[in-house]
Amino acid sequence: MADGAKPAPGTEARLDVTVVTGDRMLYHGPAVALTAPAVQGTVTIRPHHAPLLALLQPGELDIVHQQGTDTWAVGGGFVEVVDDAVTVLADTAERAEEIDLRRAEDDLERARLLAKRHEIRAELQAAHDLALRCSRARIAVARKALQRGS
Repeated sequence: MADGAKPAPGTEARLDVTVVTGDRMLYHGPAVALTAPAVQGTVTIRPHHAPLLALLQPGELDIVHQQGTDTWAVGGGFVEVVDDAVTVLADTAERAEEIDLRRAEDDLERARLLAKRHEIRAELQAAHDLALRCSRARIAVARKALQRGS
């Protein structure tokens, strides 16, 4: 836009975001930005992003839209960007409201104990590491929701 003029309301560039797991659709709609935990590092996608296909690791998935921000704990998956269409195929995903913080903290402690017990067995170490990262992501998302509500 010339001279710093802003686009007319409703004509701003936006993303068309879809987030799904193997058993449900979590989100489908417009967004201003999406931040995902890619294996190579956190990626933030805004309108006009370059095409992308990235592997996700356990972490926080944030979708910013006009009504606010939706946050999920994802357990891995993929994110694809083509034009302004963003598709997230998550292995697992939970909204902050779906996470029982006490149970997530118990799961983290259980995963830590199992990881210590199986430090010597390399074939089990990767599974325990994944469980630890998933538990940490769930706790972070649940705590973020509690802070927003305060």
